[in-house]
Amino acid sequence: MHEIRAVVLGGLLALGCAGKTAATAAAPAGPPPEDAASYYPLLPGWKWAYDVEKGSERILAVYAVTENNGSAVVIQTGEERVNYALFSEGIARRDGLAIGDYILKSPIRPGADWPISGGRAKVAMVGRTVTVAAGTFTNCATVEENRTDPLRVIRTTYAPGVGPVTVEYQVHDAASGQFTMVMRASLRGMTRPGEDALGN
Repeated sequence: MHEIRAVVLGGLLALGCAGKTAATAAAPAGPPPEDAASYYPLLPGWKWAYDVEKGSERILAVYAVTENNGSAVVIQTGEERVNYALFSEGIARRDGLAIGDYILKSPIRPGADWPISGGRAKVAMVGRTVTVAAGTFTNCATVEENRTDPLRVIRTTYAPGVGPVTVEYQVHDAASGQFTMVMRASLRGMTRPGEDALGN
């Protein structure tokens, strides 16, 4: 259950609105960036709202960066706090003082991979164009986390300068031999630092 909560920036429980939505995102000039940090801006003031489908549930989940001391970041969703550690080579999950799996690791190139608990993560695609409710985003990169026991995959697509725009969580069904969608989320809107007229 904790892993499902962690899929969309750490939780599926908050309801609300993330302020402004973008009709179209400006296309980054040049080729897709290779630096992991380019795909997930984690400065205080960033907020994201996601349409989340989990079984028959449909909710709006809202996340906001509340702290960034240069090496650690806290994202708040309702009463829950999600922690990340920032390194020159990428962004990792954090549980107290323990450093967990990298969610993004440089270089972001097709086929690049790294170990995670119970499996491996890999950059499945780079340079994608993705359209969601928040707008159309170019130069996106998709990272797949493949884990065993049970077999499952989390597929997250990041837009440069924006963060995650889609997340899919699938679990393998031994009876059918197929993967079943457990959760899907897509970006509805975001607020960049300095854009929130209410200042919160």
